[in-house]
Amino acid sequence: MRKFLTALIVMLLMSASVEAISYADSTFAIDTINQKLREWKCTPLRIQYGGDELNTPENVAYMNELAEAHGYEKKFTACMVFYSDFHSPPDDGTPSAWNHDSDYKNWSWYFGRYADGTWKLLTWGY
Repeated sequence: MRKFLTALIVMLLMSASVEAISYADSTFAIDTINQKLREWKCTPLRIQYGGDELNTPENVAYMNELAEAHGYEKKFTACMVFYSDFHSPPDDGTPSAWNHDSDYKNWSWYFGRYADGTWKLLTWGY
């Protein structure tokens, strides 16, 4: 029983050390995803928040490793993950990274939040 209580306390402390995600935060992320998809001339079909359970100290540490690899100096204090489905544009004769006129499912989007409350879309893909 003591091990269980110790593990529970550790889990609570770990989850308490990461900041909560607000409605405004998720709205910012959805707007950013929609904007990026428009830039790519893709049609969004679904955007879904990955859940508060992904905003963990381990995931924040992962985001900070990615940020450091990209040359960002500031550290993230929270993360949020979204998943989307979208449809790629038809073949218009220009080179594209997409398979033309195709659906992409469960494309992931990773956002990191700085201590000042601003969010950055750090990475996306499968």
